[in-house]
Amino acid sequence: MKKTNQNFWVVIIFIAIFYIAISTNIKAQWVLIDSVSFTELIPVGEKCYVSVQSGTNYLELSLPPNNLTPDAEAAIDIAPNWLKMDLRDNFRRLDMENQNLYAGIIINAVYPYIDEICFEVAHIAPQTLASNMALQILTENVESLYEIAAYFDYVEIVDYDGDDYYSTTVYKVLEQGNVEEIELPRDIYYWYIVHPKLHKEIPNYINPNNGNPANPPTGVFWRDYLMNHNDTGYPLLRDYLDTCDVLWKCEQNTVDNGAVGAVTQWIKDVMTFQSNPHHDQPVRIYHLHKGTCSVHSYLTSGAARAALIPTVVDIMYSDNHKINEFWDRRWVAWEPVNTYIDNPGGYENWGWDVAATFNWRGDGYIWDATEKYTAVCTLNVNVTDICGANVDGARIKIYSSPCVSWGCTAGWTDHNGQKQFYLGDNRTFTAQVTSSIGNYPSSGMETVITNSGVGIFYNWNVTLPGTLPVIDVSADTLPLNPDDDYKIVLEYNLPREILYGVNLDDNDVFSKSNDNGHIDFFICDEENFNNYTANQDFLAFEIHKNSSGGNIDFVLPSTDSWYAVFSNQEKLVLTEELNVTAYLYENSGTKISEEASEISSKIILYPNYPNPFSQSTVIGYQLSVSGKVILKVYNMLGKEIRTLVNEKQTAGTHSIVWDGTDDSGNPISCGIYFYRIKTDNVNKTGKMLLLR
Repeated sequence: MKKTNQNFWVVIIFIAIFYIAISTNIKAQWVLIDSVSFTELIPVGEKCYVSVQSGTNYLELSLPPNNLTPDAEAAIDIAPNWLKMDLRDNFRRLDMENQNLYAGIIINAVYPYIDEICFEVAHIAPQTLASNMALQILTENVESLYEIAAYFDYVEIVDYDGDDYYSTTVYKVLEQGNVEEIELPRDIYYWYIVHPKLHKEIPNYINPNNGNPANPPTGVFWRDYLMNHNDTGYPLLRDYLDTCDVLWKCEQNTVDNGAVGAVTQWIKDVMTFQSNPHHDQPVRIYHLHKGTCSVHSYLTSGAARAALIPTVVDIMYSDNHKINEFWDRRWVAWEPVNTYIDNPGGYENWGWDVAATFNWRGDGYIWDATEKYTAVCTLNVNVTDICGANVDGARIKIYSSPCVSWGCTAGWTDHNGQKQFYLGDNRTFTAQVTSSIGNYPSSGMETVITNSGVGIFYNWNVTLPGTLPVIDVSADTLPLNPDDDYKIVLEYNLPREILYGVNLDDNDVFSKSNDNGHIDFFICDEENFNNYTANQDFLAFEIHKNSSGGNIDFVLPSTDSWYAVFSNQEKLVLTEELNVTAYLYENSGTKISEEASEISSKIILYPNYPNPFSQSTVIGYQLSVSGKVILKVYNMLGKEIRTLVNEKQTAGTHSIVWDGTDDSGNPISCGIYFYRIKTDNVNKTGKMLLLR
């Protein structure tokens, strides 16, 4: 009998819980009342947040400070989608004067040069952009590129249209008796053909007679000069390439090898391998007609890129040597002095034990190429602070005696505090880690590998003496009787993060994008948000450290203000690219009123098309209910320019054409304008760019 009573009450309790759950689901009828979407760069030490302020029923957005000028914003709007964030990142690292200078070059660029010029501005290091570099070079470099492409049969430039417009080359290769057409990967085209900086030099007009900067016509830039000029008694590069019908014939160590072979022979004919003071500028190197491996590699890189052959300088400081590599579906070792083409093993045949090699990118970023030239071991470096937190952006410098310059290779740690190196065999390596929170060792180098062995994995675990910034957050608990009037839903992802580092040869600060970013996320009320911003301990919900994305569904438990925070404040170097869509819902099951019904009515404002535009553009929008609609255009200062709509409209989809005139019918100047649509309780804003 007692057991039966127990079962009875268990059933009753279960039924009660079941009906409570059903009634709760019936009660929670969530109606979307606001949304916001954005993509933003979150620099190190910064945050952004979406908030719902107490007593309101809409979302507010707070982004990191934006120091971009209106001209810089206009230039970004012109850029293809794939370059917009890179351009924004480089602009934000320039002062306003330089922002306007380089933005003006982009704004005044003409088709088909716009994407190449955008890339130059986005990917020349800020230190070089702010130097005495001649601004006209950015345009002349690209114009020369297209003019040169028209000369030759082995390569052509192709342009793709659309919002993600870009260019690249298609070149011909002879392989096993068959001619194949190969399209160059987009990034290889821009970095290793278009980019105007080859190595340590500053892109400039150079006087061939002394190597100093000089205005045209005395000063010349290497791309056009190397292709179309020859000193008396020396051959013209263009003549060597005129008869080439393929990029190369996939053969080793021969000058009868398409355009690669032609450039090889030209270098041999215009240069003498002879000790001479080094010079970084290929224009001056050509005019001297002599030098050792370093200047040969700089001139080869310039001549090859002039010939639309993607090329890099490859550095072997451990053996005091520099060569080149060109791209054809892989990086191919190349040294004209010795007629080495696709012969990376030749150097160890000389009796060398290659310690390390690295390739050079125009913004100063370097990457390992060692595995191509020698048998290797692997060195894994792990860097933490004194509390065990992973240190991002720490620089590891590797040295192996004998070695010229600062060492044989270098690298920078990722968000996990890790960096992996491939290093040559039969060598002893020392290393040092430097960071803004301290160095290890504090001076000098520490031996990390003795007599390296092929295929062996070595680990070097480093603890730096300082500490990373820390957010002191703990998990909050819900109140006893939480509200369920509103909830916020967030969808976010981080497509990439940007690593910065100082190049050891020219001190330029590179920016290297890596897939999948990481950020800290949490939600807190106003009291705890204030503690957070005051760098005090605080409580929060939905705490996600080092997150690469997620979906958050959070019912606001009180009528306080609430903050959904994305923080990049626990790193040293990395900038994060963040995509967020946030939705605010109201529980109509708890409060159904005419006011709530009006609030829930939505406007969908579509992006104007085309954008940018020169003659006219169409602005489209959708109304969920009928009502009074006002649609106006404003300039950057907030001044009203044109009223496009001011009337009651029915629910449904509408559109209006704006012809770029003001209320008086006068054409307005080019620039950025905003269009804002308003009803009784909702307003939305879009941005557009007018070009004349």
